[in-house]
Amino acid sequence: MNELYVLNGPAIGKSFTLREGAMFLGRSLDNDVRIDDRTLSRKHLKIVKRGDKYFVTDLKSRNGTFYDGKFTSPGVEIEVKEGLPIAMGVTVICLGKGCEEQIIPSLESTELAHETFELFLKNRDRSTLRKLEFLRKVSDVLTEDLSDKTLEKIIAHVFDLFRRVDRAVFILIDPETEEVIETVYKSSKPGNDTTTVYCEGIVSQVIKSGKPVVISDAKTEESEFADTLEVLKIESVMCLPLIYGSEILGVVYIDSLERPYGFRREDLYLLMNLTQRIAPVIEDIRFASEISEVIEDLSSDS
Repeated sequence: MNELYVLNGPAIGKSFTLREGAMFLGRSLDNDVRIDDRTLSRKHLKIVKRGDKYFVTDLKSRNGTFYDGKFTSPGVEIEVKEGLPIAMGVTVICLGKGCEEQIIPSLESTELAHETFELFLKNRDRSTLRKLEFLRKVSDVLTEDLSDKTLEKIIAHVFDLFRRVDRAVFILIDPETEEVIETVYKSSKPGNDTTTVYCEGIVSQVIKSGKPVVISDAKTEESEFADTLEVLKIESVMCLPLIYGSEILGVVYIDSLERPYGFRREDLYLLMNLTQRIAPVIEDIRFASEISEVIEDLSSDS
C-alpha cells in the first residue's frame, strides 16, 4: 500500500494509507486524513490516486497549498510527484512510494522526525532544500509557545534564506486605524541608521491595497517610488501584507541597500506562504495582549 507521510506540523511522524480514488484532508472530523492543525481549513485538500499517479486539488482553503516552489491554484487539479513535499499552513506532507525510501514509518519523537526530514531532503537541489528547510524552521517557531520573541526568530530565518537582503521588518498595525503599533527589525549591518528602516510609501500602499509590491531593481524598473527609493538608497524591495480573515494586521518588508536583485521573483511565493502562516499567530498574540489588558484593568478597579 502507498502512504501519505506527515513531515512537519502538529501530526509530524504520522502516516495514512492512500487508496485508489479520492480522499480528503483537513482538520474536520469527516476527512479521510484528519490533521488537527489550526492553519488548515476544515476541508483543505483533495487527493486522488489513479494507478501510480497522484493528483491534488486545493479546496479554496484559507491559507492555500504550496507545492514545488509556488502556490497551487484553488480548485485546479494538479499532478504531484511522489516524495516531493506539499506544504499547507504549518503542515508538510509527501505522498507515495517516493517517501518510503526516505521516511521511517513510525517516528516517535520530533527530534527523530527532523533527522528524517533532513535525510528526505539531502538529494534535492540546493535551492529547493534551503526553501523547504526555511519553511520547516518557521513551522518550528510557530509551534513553540508564542512570545514577543517569535517574530525576531522568524526574521533571523529570513536572513538565513535571503543572503543578499540587508534589512527585514515586521510592521504591525491597528487594523481599525492603520496606525503602526510595533516594528520588529533586523539589519545585516548592526550599525545601520535605524531612524528609517523601511520605505513608508511602499508600506502604506501595501496596507491600503492588500497587495504585495516587488521591485527587483529600483534603478531600471518604472515605479512611482523610484525617486523615494533613490533618496533612501534602496536597490530592491519586497513588501507583502499580513492578512487574517478580512483584516490587514501589518506587512513583512525586506530590502537590499547595496545591490539590486536581493531576491528572485519566485521568492514572492515563498514569502506569501510565510505571511499566511504568521498572520493567525499575530492575531493570537494580539488577542492574548488584549485579554491581559482587560485583566489588568479589572484588577486595578477592584
